[in-house]
Amino acid sequence: MSERVKLATAALAAGLAVCASAAPQKKLIGCDWGTSEATPATFLAHADKYDRSGLDGFAIGLKTRLPDGSLKRLFQIFDEDWRYEDFEAELPYLRKMTEHPGLRNIFLGSMRAPLKQRAAWDDDAVWGRVATNMRVVARLARDGGCRGLLLDCEDYKKLRQYKRQPGEPPLEELRRTVRRRGAEVFRGVFEEFPDATILSFWFLSLTPNWYGPDYGHKDMASLVDGTEDLWPAFVNGILDVLPPTATLIDGNENYHCDADKNDFYRQASWIRNDLAALVDPANREKYARQMQVSTGMYLDMYITPTNSAWYFPPKDGSRLETFRRNLAQALDAANEYIWLYTERLQFIEWDEDYPLQKACQRETLEHRLPGLADLMSATKDPDDFARRRVAELEAEGRLVNLVTNAACAGAADGGVPKPFGFWRPKPKDGEAPAGNVGVDVAFGDGDSSSLCAEGVPSGCFTLDQKGIVPGEYYLVSASAHGPGASVTVSWRTAAHKYTGKTQYIPFGPTAEDGWRRGQVVMRAPAEAAKVSLGLNVRLAPDEKAHFDNVCVYRLTFTDRDGK
Repeated sequence: MSERVKLATAALAAGLAVCASAAPQKKLIGCDWGTSEATPATFLAHADKYDRSGLDGFAIGLKTRLPDGSLKRLFQIFDEDWRYEDFEAELPYLRKMTEHPGLRNIFLGSMRAPLKQRAAWDDDAVWGRVATNMRVVARLARDGGCRGLLLDCEDYKKLRQYKRQPGEPPLEELRRTVRRRGAEVFRGVFEEFPDATILSFWFLSLTPNWYGPDYGHKDMASLVDGTEDLWPAFVNGILDVLPPTATLIDGNENYHCDADKNDFYRQASWIRNDLAALVDPANREKYARQMQVSTGMYLDMYITPTNSAWYFPPKDGSRLETFRRNLAQALDAANEYIWLYTERLQFIEWDEDYPLQKACQRETLEHRLPGLADLMSATKDPDDFARRRVAELEAEGRLVNLVTNAACAGAADGGVPKPFGFWRPKPKDGEAPAGNVGVDVAFGDGDSSSLCAEGVPSGCFTLDQKGIVPGEYYLVSASAHGPGASVTVSWRTAAHKYTGKTQYIPFGPTAEDGWRRGQVVMRAPAEAAKVSLGLNVRLAPDEKAHFDNVCVYRLTFTDRDGK
């Protein structure tokens, strides 16, 4: 490696280090049918694969193998008695699972809607069982090092558990009972696990989400009164006993959200603001402070055939690009977590002897959507993704800067060196261009040369870098010194037309030597053939701006069909 390349790589590393703490980490939680037979030991045996999946955790139903080889699981919370000692042997495996980045955030399946018969709200015995079972699973989650619990209270069997039935007490009286049950069930949860995070596929977004569009997602109180909905009362019971150390997450299982319609932002605002009308005023401060917004994304929608009701069409020529846009906005709208669901395919490749459900295939999502894991990692935390990929490629000897003059060495005639150019507005007739541009041969970021502009009121050094592969991720970085300096990154087609979006490189704070270093991770759009950089200046007559260590690295190398 030449000295100039070493300097450029060192500057890149410094830029990555600066950007590492710029934004809070968002997390992706996997959910599927394929792991219905998996015990913690099974997950642990495949943990390295999860570390490469792009996930940060998983929602699992806790299971254990009995001496006779049969599988015992925490499932029928209304009809079974869960005992801590039956699952205690799984705790060491759970704790080891959470040491892996891909399984660090584990949510244990817990309460769900009844599947056999509707539970009477005045039945102390059945609700006492539910409360005891929830206490058990909360203790297991705490002792196993899990993030918290998963709720799935959708009425799959149409038993109308959370709707008032004929013959039951009047609505307001019944709601008081339901609210008391919510508090009874979760009081033990928070006593066992005070800092638990409770992820529910639906909290207050449950029934209103199905009918809300007809009401413009407004006046939710009238809507739930008209449908005699009991679920908000149960949620208020949870809020009644919610300690300040615990967190609730409304999973908002609305799979048809479309980023191009800003659906994820609108849904997040609806949950945070409009649904607060369903919260008792005494609990609204808790709701605002401790109810996080999430959303569920059904990955099968990006691989289903066009005649499926669960179909997302390609955008920019790729269904993977459709998912990227949706994921980016979902993450931006969420507080911390997004959960991803698949029914038929798998997040990882399972050993052949692992039994899958009949409806599931062994094929992985990555096989059907090549580049999915990289896309997930790059979208949720681009700086961390770039840091890891740069380290991997450098170790493999494959970290190649496509820019041939990253160090901005001087041209023989003292002008702007290749492959750079310079653009400025055409001066008025008879006027000479203001300022000077070229190379400063005595000043650089880690070396003794840099692009330099002095006294130029408006203009930019330009760079068109060819050899771009659509659908792949690129890291573009640069160093800047002085006032009025910025860098934009754009994509162009082979015909030199702009395509995709232009982004500014975000720079870190000014270092002691006066240089600012920054980088941006971007996915090349479908028609991209080259990346165009604008090293922009807006200077007073006595001001100077410098640029150095201009780099374009390809981070991913994936064969894609893009359809």
